[in-house]
Amino acid sequence: MIVFLRRIPADTNKNEITTFITPALKGGLFSKSGHISDIKILTLRDNRLNKVEHHGLVRIEPDSVAERVIKKLNLNPINGKNIVVREYILRNWHNDPRLRRNHADTAFPNRRKADRRRHQLEVVHNEERRVSGGFDNPSYRL
Repeated sequence: MIVFLRRIPADTNKNEITTFITPALKGGLFSKSGHISDIKILTLRDNRLNKVEHHGLVRIEPDSVAERVIKKLNLNPINGKNIVVREYILRNWHNDPRLRRNHADTAFPNRRKADRRRHQLEVVHNEERRVSGGFDNPSYRL
């Protein structure tokens, strides 16, 4: 499962993300431990507002440990700033509900028709670090 760290501070590096997540990865007496597979730091520029955002993407295996990490670390500070930790959802046109037009859409005429995604975002810098090998399948990468 991919865990999304929303709006991390600009000076955050991959080692700080690893030390932030590692305590939550350890299992207890009846729960198993997990490991970090990949870490990515995304830097996005919003051209409309002229702002820069930094986000972290961390692949954690197995999924049950990733869910525990999300519950433990959500709204905890990293470099002095509380961040939102949630599951990263891969979206594509196959699972976009706005493309499925059927007779049920006419039952709700006041339904939002516009797209809320921010198309003006541009990826400025994309860092990736492979923590452990064995993930050569391109569909498995972040």
